[in-house]
Amino acid sequence: MNIDNLNKAAPDRPLVSVAVVTYNQKEFLKECIESILIQDYPNIEIVVADDGSTDGTDQLLRAYQQEAKRPFVLRMAEKNQGVTRNQNAAVFACSGKYISWMAGDDLMLPGKISKQVEFLENNPDYSICYHDLDIFDSRTNQTIKKFSQTDKPRVGDLATLVKYGSFNGAVSNMVRRSSSPKNGFDPRIPVASDWLYFVECLWSGGKIGYVNEVLARHRRHDNNVTSSSIKRPSLTGIQDHLFSCEVIASRAPWMVKEINGRKANLFLSLRWMDNGKFYGSYLRASLIYKFRLKVFVGLLAYSLFGMRR
Repeated sequence: MNIDNLNKAAPDRPLVSVAVVTYNQKEFLKECIESILIQDYPNIEIVVADDGSTDGTDQLLRAYQQEAKRPFVLRMAEKNQGVTRNQNAAVFACSGKYISWMAGDDLMLPGKISKQVEFLENNPDYSICYHDLDIFDSRTNQTIKKFSQTDKPRVGDLATLVKYGSFNGAVSNMVRRSSSPKNGFDPRIPVASDWLYFVECLWSGGKIGYVNEVLARHRRHDNNVTSSSIKRPSLTGIQDHLFSCEVIASRAPWMVKEINGRKANLFLSLRWMDNGKFYGSYLRASLIYKFRLKVFVGLLAYSLFGMRR
């Protein structure tokens, strides 16, 4: 079947809005869009929010819009407004039953949309469906690891997502639009606002489910907004998540145990900041929110022998 005619072939299938957020990613964006266009799912609209790119992204997108055989919606900011505002530009332009989130430098793999729609159609009590990711080096195109190798896949409810944080890689998520918060992403959180957004998608009682397949590729390169590692944590991302914890606590004080567990992990992840300058202080901060024997032993060892790299 001709991919360009898929929308006309099966109008009874629920509309999926693929929300692409991008900024100065022209060198990757064409490949991203092509990976969406070759999906076998028959009813897609592509919504691209560009945050005032200066690399020629606008010409590329307008050319795609002119040639598109399916809905191709553009939200073009006149100047850079930041990640969260750009995400809101995308989400408010979506009209599908489901929203599939994409970054302009990532790639869909064949069957992604079909399999996630099937899951959500068959499980109406689920608000979010995510899957495993292939994390790859942009320079070599070689796989670094699977997302599931460092973030254990989990399913559950609101408390699960609060307790364990961002175990659902952003580009892997499909959201039921009726569950998406009416105010979108919290504008008080400038960059890493997606965790709180997904938490709020479950606020009315929905659940988060998992498709145990690699259905997209997440690109690693020097310009990733929140790229981090154990020895080089993203301070901006962690600060945004700490603020998100306070927002959640103010609305759901009955989840203080889960929130404190999340805070403990966030402070622990900061122990290597500034080459471990405040290693012991971050371990102590983590223990304040949740006592864990392993962290306590680590603090004791640090106190006796210093930091081990």
